[in-house]
Amino acid sequence: MPSKKTEATASQWVLFKRILALAKFQRHWMIIAIILTIVQSVITAFQPYLYKTVIDEVIIPKQFQLLEKWALILLIWLIVQALLGFANSYLSESIAQSVILKLRQYIYDHLTRLKLSFYDKTPVGTAVTRSISDVQTITDLFSSGVITIAGDLIQIIVIMSCMFYMDVKLTLITLTVVPVLLFAANRFRKGIRDTFQDVRNQVAKLNAFLQERITGMQIVQLFNREKEEKRRFDQINQAHRDANIRSVYYYSIFFPIVEVLVAVSFALIVWYGSGSLVRGSIEFGELTAFIMFINLFFRPIRAIADRFNNIQMGIVAADRIFKLIDDVDNIEQTTEVAAPKFSGDVKFNHVWFAYQNEEWVLRDVSFHLPQGKTMAIVGATGSGKTTIASLVNQLYQQQKGDILLDDINIQSLNITSVRQQIALVLQDVFLFSGSVKDNIRLHNDDIDIQKMIDAARSIGAYEFIEKLPGGFDYNVMERGMTLSLGQRQLVSFIRALAFDPRIILLDEATSSIDTETEQLIQKAIDRLLENRTAIVIAHRLSTIAKADEILVLEKGEVKERGNHASLMAAGGHYAHLYETQIAE
Repeated sequence: MPSKKTEATASQWVLFKRILALAKFQRHWMIIAIILTIVQSVITAFQPYLYKTVIDEVIIPKQFQLLEKWALILLIWLIVQALLGFANSYLSESIAQSVILKLRQYIYDHLTRLKLSFYDKTPVGTAVTRSISDVQTITDLFSSGVITIAGDLIQIIVIMSCMFYMDVKLTLITLTVVPVLLFAANRFRKGIRDTFQDVRNQVAKLNAFLQERITGMQIVQLFNREKEEKRRFDQINQAHRDANIRSVYYYSIFFPIVEVLVAVSFALIVWYGSGSLVRGSIEFGELTAFIMFINLFFRPIRAIADRFNNIQMGIVAADRIFKLIDDVDNIEQTTEVAAPKFSGDVKFNHVWFAYQNEEWVLRDVSFHLPQGKTMAIVGATGSGKTTIASLVNQLYQQQKGDILLDDINIQSLNITSVRQQIALVLQDVFLFSGSVKDNIRLHNDDIDIQKMIDAARSIGAYEFIEKLPGGFDYNVMERGMTLSLGQRQLVSFIRALAFDPRIILLDEATSSIDTETEQLIQKAIDRLLENRTAIVIAHRLSTIAKADEILVLEKGEVKERGNHASLMAAGGHYAHLYETQIAE
């Protein structure tokens, strides 16, 4: 039975191979980069041998007529080494950035296909960390990790070969510190692996906290929570600092140990080499070359330890990224069957829905909304009004029952083609930073400026847009904060009308807006619902009274159905709700 340690190693190896597979589309460039790295490493490793030759065969014998030739050789050697270094560095970084570009694109595409229930449970900052910070960490794995390690190993092998060729005994004496170095490097690798995992976790917590508090800064300030939120931020920030300090601790121990071992190796060379030089068993150039070899030998060993850390960090980040993109359970399930052009007939047949387990938000809901009719849904908070709208466009999927559009089960159709014919206008309008024009068409090239102007004019909103600096090119800033609530709602109505949907889902709350804007919004609602099937989460008396049918919900169950007059005459749940809540 394999041990946990063996399983962990195997798991890391699987992760490492999967990371390398990300660069398959760059494999030809990676091969070139590895070849360049190897050539550069060989040239660098042979450099001390050239100096040995110059010292022993030109300077000591005083063959100064050869000095110009060897000076030129050394110059060309150094220039070639520098050019190879530039090409290798540039190519490695280009490969890394290309891989990261593709990976980020894949992650973003994956995030857009996840169910809303995923975002209900996952802080936005965590998803941002996966897409930005964790992906960036993988960059170092390609640019200064995998490819460079190959060159470092080749350089070590070439240096050892040259050293053994020149003097076996001096080489063995020089390498006596290597076992201690390998032991220290192994301990360093294990310790730093755990701290990097902790660092990444703390970064995710920090991002999540900041994103949430910055988004909700209005609430923080209104309720005077600045000091309390600062205290909580300090705790998270301190945990992040402590995690980084633990990683610095390992670095601060390992690299001084390497320096001490390098110094010991130098001392051994000087001690033994000086005696050999006096006895005449080695030449001065050979001793000089050995001293240079020591620098070149320990430099890649020291670098390899650091590069292994880059790989370790990349593996930790990749593990978190792959857990995200392997989460197929949260991907919206759909088919390839394109939806026909709907007339707008909507049916709910015994629909049950729960956000968690069997905590039912909707219980056995059934209704039929014919084409072109408007249904107003009323009920207390938490009765399931918004959930019905969310189920029609399949932002969530019901656990039981069927939802039919034109007598076709919505789950048998491609969800994208269904949503193209449904417009959702929310009470809390979300606008992206950018122009009014971009927020209306959402970069759909089929919606030109004339369609936007016609839609704005038809609902009486063109005048307000025309008054904005730049008109349709006016920048609404993040979340549309440079527009009033009423103006944001009007933009969302223009957007819905420009897309010309067959079915409208409308949360038509109008709190905190002036009378003039309310009149515009009422006109917009009337124009938007004209000749379309509409489900309205009703807050306005006029909308409820004009609805063809009213659905009364209580705790997820349909209590009553009918028009305003019939429900009031019945004197039941709706009449009571109307008198106690709606009429207010």
